[in-house]
Amino acid sequence: MERFKTVGKFLARLFISAAILLWLFSRIDAAAVFGAFSRIPLPIWLVAFLLYLLSQVISSLRWFVIGCALGFGGRFITYLKFYFVGMYFNLFLPSAIGGDVLKAFFLSKRGNGKLKATYSIFADRLFGLWAMFIIGALAVTIHDAALPSKWRNILFFLALSMTIGALFMPFFKRFISRLYDSFKGKGGLAFKIVSALEYMLVFWKHPRSLFTALGLSLVLQFLGMTAAYLLGRGLGIHLDFAFYLSVLPLIAILTVLPISFSGLGVREGGFIYFFHLRGVPLEKALALSLSVFAIQAAAALCGGVGYMFGIHRKELEERS
Repeated sequence: MERFKTVGKFLARLFISAAILLWLFSRIDAAAVFGAFSRIPLPIWLVAFLLYLLSQVISSLRWFVIGCALGFGGRFITYLKFYFVGMYFNLFLPSAIGGDVLKAFFLSKRGNGKLKATYSIFADRLFGLWAMFIIGALAVTIHDAALPSKWRNILFFLALSMTIGALFMPFFKRFISRLYDSFKGKGGLAFKIVSALEYMLVFWKHPRSLFTALGLSLVLQFLGMTAAYLLGRGLGIHLDFAFYLSVLPLIAILTVLPISFSGLGVREGGFIYFFHLRGVPLEKALALSLSVFAIQAAAALCGGVGYMFGIHRKELEERS
């Protein structure tokens, strides 16, 4: 029965992605989309791809920092290999977190807790979103015409709430520890949530890890946004960089929602909506979304090639 539910969810997400894409293409000139897509100069493709690839290497370094703070240890090269294999499966599994489940499985192979390994992935994602919202909030502060006021307020709220939550977490240490003791051994969803909060306190015991992970997140997100900006310039979209810095975090929220196949359709709809607010033709906005996905897919396929050659097997044997 569980297997049928999994297959059903996969087919539902695939259907949602296909339906959104078909609807979008029915409203635009498909030839114009692919024409714009093909006119991006090769040097821009290469630079954008290398920037995104570098951002993912830095992202694997962030995961390494988080893993060490949580007590997993190991070598950076191990995290790098697992991370790129996870990227490949994030692209081809039903949601944008499918490969993250695989990474948590790899990390917990040495007998470490699966829950803690899962939290390392959650923390990795959380730092990424936190950094994106900080960048977005700073961008609309510097250039308040980048987005309408309602979206600026959302960015401010997300950036401030995550920052305040992080700063005040140590004040709840005793409360969280008591909850952890009371739920320990009982299992269930409540225990998992409390355990995640307990693990979060690790970063205040090792503040260097907290600031290192956040700093790496800011750098890698900036690189990824710069890659998207370059692709936009290659398509002839002449919008200021601040707009990209402010709008990409909002699109990222849509992409990670587990309602579509690897964010397809939802991401394209987000690009069309936000870029059309600034007068960008629908065709160019869709072409930009597809070009961003193309460099992400190319980077993920690097992990797929590595997986085919078994780059992770030796690391798994060592961790076992």
